[in-house]
Amino acid sequence: MEDECRAAASVCSELDVSWLLHRAAQRLADAVQAEAARHGIGMRAQLILSALAQGPDRTQLALGAYLAVDKTTLTTELDRLEGCGLIQRRPDPRDRRVRIPEITEEGRRRQAEAAESIKGITDRELAVLSADERKILE
Repeated sequence: MEDECRAAASVCSELDVSWLLHRAAQRLADAVQAEAARHGIGMRAQLILSALAQGPDRTQLALGAYLAVDKTTLTTELDRLEGCGLIQRRPDPRDRRVRIPEITEEGRRRQAEAAESIKGITDRELAVLSADERKILE
């Protein structure tokens, strides 16, 4: 990432910070997606599983709002996660039409393994930054 940023900076007469940040985000997202895929899930699935692992019980609609994922995309992803046994959906006791997705034990295991691997990828990619620069990102 550092070499790519230096090369881009030398090409641009004026440093376009937004473009450099965009490229850095793309590179990190690609690395995270590849790592999540090694665990049999995608980056979006990892985000959903992480949110479910944190709790509290959220309806599908509330989960979508929390993650800023539209309901069609969320439903498709939840269907896939449920088919893999990583989540289950139960009816909301206040409204049977509403579903509350819950992470299963297998989902927790997979999410934790992926999170650990992704943390390693993130640490490696951000190693070019000083400790103070990293704190800004937290």
